[in-house]
Amino acid sequence: MMRATIKPLLFALTLAVVSGVADAAETKPPPPISLDDIYVAQAVVTGKDERNRPLGFKLCFEDVLVRASGDESVLKSARVPALAARAADYIDTFAYFDRLSGRPLHDEQGSYDRPHFLTCHFNPAKIDNVLASLGRKTWKARRPTLAMLVTVRGRKREGVLAKDGEFDPDMRESLGNAVRRYGLNVVLPAAEPLRANGITPAAPPKAIAAKAGALAKVAGADQPLIGDLTWSDKAHGWIATWRISVHGRPFVWSARGINYDEAFRVALRGAMRVLSGNGAPISRQTD
Repeated sequence: MMRATIKPLLFALTLAVVSGVADAAETKPPPPISLDDIYVAQAVVTGKDERNRPLGFKLCFEDVLVRASGDESVLKSARVPALAARAADYIDTFAYFDRLSGRPLHDEQGSYDRPHFLTCHFNPAKIDNVLASLGRKTWKARRPTLAMLVTVRGRKREGVLAKDGEFDPDMRESLGNAVRRYGLNVVLPAAEPLRANGITPAAPPKAIAAKAGALAKVAGADQPLIGDLTWSDKAHGWIATWRISVHGRPFVWSARGINYDEAFRVALRGAMRVLSGNGAPISRQTD
């Protein structure tokens, strides 16, 4: 029988970690864990009883396949839905943390109505076997740290994301959520080096690319991941373009008509796919 235990979840950015235990200690999130744990995933569910648990297990199972393989295309396999329906068979332990921990219940709300983070720790050997059965390999090599250089042109504001800048903390939080989901270590450069090197929304892509390697090194990263987010009324959302160079080969991928949460997920999934050797990133067109 499965036991809910206290286990933490990686958050590679220097942002708050949100995870925890299933019962009394919910108000005290645990510390981060190693980047090496590629067999953990987290989903948001309503309550912590068994009614929504199968859905939470399914979502975590799908994410852990991407996280462990580095290849988002694994989810296109016709066998994944049947495997996901039995996600509980692959989980060693799981835990809940109330997203509204510390806030009192309101109106007629019960604890079963409150959103919770469900964190699942999967059995490594079982997930490796599942991936092998789907024709994939587990990405067990060291995963590089990426420095993300992101220029943003929104409806009313434009700027560059920095770890210590005032520009758009909501976007930084969104990036942190993507990092937590996929387990790829990403850092943002500090505002001053970005300013000193002329990294602005008006800078040409070639000028940014020329400075990206040095900025990544200063930020303590292995290599840069360059992004451009531009709001488009025509696309009914953001147009996101991402660039990375691996072993001297440049890769460019994009997505249109999305929110910025998905823009960062597209960035990480694409980078993971090429870095893990599973092929070129997948672009997404929606308009």
